[in-house]
Amino acid sequence: MLLSERYLVNIKHSFPKKSLSSYCSFIKPSACVLISIASFLSGCGEDGGASFTSSSSSLGSGAVGTVSSNATSKSSSSLSSQSLTANCDLPSEFSWVSSGPLIQPQSADHISIKDPTIVFYDNKYHVFATVFDISRKGWGSVYLNFNDFSNAGSATQISLQDKPTGNAVAPQVFFFRPHNKWYLIYQWGAKYSTNTDISNPDTWTTPQPLLANGLNIGLDYWVICDEANCHLFFSGDDGNLYRSKTPIDNFPNFSGYEIVMSDEVGKLFEASNVYKVEGKDLYLLLVEAYGPRYFRSWTATSLDGPWTPLADSQSAPFAGEANVSFEGEKWTRDISHGEMIRSGYDETLTINPCNMQFLYQGVDPNSNVTYTDLPYRLGLIKQTGNR
Repeated sequence: MLLSERYLVNIKHSFPKKSLSSYCSFIKPSACVLISIASFLSGCGEDGGASFTSSSSSLGSGAVGTVSSNATSKSSSSLSSQSLTANCDLPSEFSWVSSGPLIQPQSADHISIKDPTIVFYDNKYHVFATVFDISRKGWGSVYLNFNDFSNAGSATQISLQDKPTGNAVAPQVFFFRPHNKWYLIYQWGAKYSTNTDISNPDTWTTPQPLLANGLNIGLDYWVICDEANCHLFFSGDDGNLYRSKTPIDNFPNFSGYEIVMSDEVGKLFEASNVYKVEGKDLYLLLVEAYGPRYFRSWTATSLDGPWTPLADSQSAPFAGEANVSFEGEKWTRDISHGEMIRSGYDETLTINPCNMQFLYQGVDPNSNVTYTDLPYRLGLIKQTGNR
């Protein structure tokens, strides 16, 4: 849900042998008050379960009692990826409603803002995105943060061009618990930087290679880890989806790759996203297709596959013109490169199927310019049906 709306939290876990106060060290005090009330009313005490509803607008959709204020703490960052709710099944059909353009380029030199990656951490949304700089005639990137999507448009966009990362194009960000560090994955060529403070663009490390013996045409790199391994998915604009794999103890060192699936270029294009579905032994794979741009989807019980089609056609997509309506004027036909709002922020990339939102890039359909000059903007789609 949007931050101004109510959100539901179901306490699935009982509290045997532990006092409620031990959990309150990890979640917001207001939430603990509500847990206490719900526990009293339901008689759960030390052994039962409870559910409660909060109307607080200070928590984001990814912050349901999970946000730690110190990403360097292993225990808190681990808890952050374990939301207290996930009772919904992933639907087989999807419908969404889109905001208008929420984030536009601030610099006069930036013609577009696109390819966003987003996490909710420390009561803020942190966004890294690609821009096209007309003064340099090249791709670059920016960082911004905000506490509510209503403030997204006014959030200061900090250029990464002169920061240690340089131009971190098509980024992905997550907190890797085994190293107690943030990782930023980007191109051209598979690269990464690390940081202990996601909000400080000056403290990212300089780019390091992520993939040895990779694909020369590889792009849109995406990392997700399970308990044993980390998986690197990427595209090549050639109708193939690729993957590399390494033991979690060896991350971030990948080598070689395999083809996950193949199709026509327009049907298996770019911007793959892979997520763990919270509360389920299930993974969700998204890949962008075009004509106009939309997302197809597949599911699997393992990151090794096999991948089963879920909503994978232009007429019945995961998200596209066919199933996205608009709160106001329809400002784009394209539902393009973006990221789901996660329920945590670590390497497991967990999403809540009860509360699905996607920050995406869209563009004025009347734009008749070269690709680099397309005025991409960022909008948010919110799930309106769970069928």
